[in-house]
Amino acid sequence: KDAPVPVRVVDTGMVAMALGFTVLAAAETAEAGGTADEVVAAAEKRAADTSAYFYVDTLDYLRRGGRIGAAQALFGSALAVKPLLRLADGRIELLEKVRTASKAITRLEEIVVEQAGTRRVALAVHHLAAGERAATLADRLRERVPGLDDLVVSEVGAVIGAHAGPGL
Repeated sequence: KDAPVPVRVVDTGMVAMALGFTVLAAAETAEAGGTADEVVAAAEKRAADTSAYFYVDTLDYLRRGGRIGAAQALFGSALAVKPLLRLADGRIELLEKVRTASKAITRLEEIVVEQAGTRRVALAVHHLAAGERAATLADRLRERVPGLDDLVVSEVGAVIGAHAGPGL
């Protein structure tokens, strides 16, 4: 209210580069001379067009963070379940379950390819202590997504890492 410039708050419900792509869209609009309303509209449109999918290598960190119960974590670990998750409206949702890490990465690739279709898209492949797997996934996405404009590969920070654990 007291800022010397117009301030608008846009809750994207996203994290990491899913949020970053929204910020970039807003910044590009502002740099091009857009009004505050146009900047907000660009951010909201990009956020609405953005999806975030991920999987975790172990359920233990989700259990520790209160995202799943101890029984679910024990059962999932015993069966080597790798949950594929998505971020929707700021909440983590179970998308589906697969049995191995390699199947999880393959399925994640399929989901991204399906979602991207032939549209122009920017993608990010994040990881935690899984750089080789992230690079392999990024290479496959470069080959399979015809409308790829930009692809960012990076390790997540401590906050996301604490919730997801190594192998994200």
